[in-house]
Amino acid sequence: MAKCTAPLILGLLVVSSGAAMAEERTITLAVENMYCEACPYMVKKTIAKVSGVSKVTVSFKEKTAVVVFDDAKTGVDDITNAATKAGFPSTPKS
Repeated sequence: MAKCTAPLILGLLVVSSGAAMAEERTITLAVENMYCEACPYMVKKTIAKVSGVSKVTVSFKEKTAVVVFDDAKTGVDDITNAATKAGFPSTPKS
């Protein structure tokens, strides 16, 4: 029985170590095409649907979106592509 559980335990350690390496990241995006007061709501709703995104704050005045996400589940490209497909092209702000 001990021989059977050793590979299982080793496998669980490998899987859990990958999750431990995941990191919560925050990025600020410059967002184009926000022309009315409803646009930030649409940007927020669109980005929030991306798997791994945990928080989105959009500023109409600044034309930005601050996004908190799990980098093991999604990346900047996924987030910017979602916004772009919704009509709000975005790029990381430097």
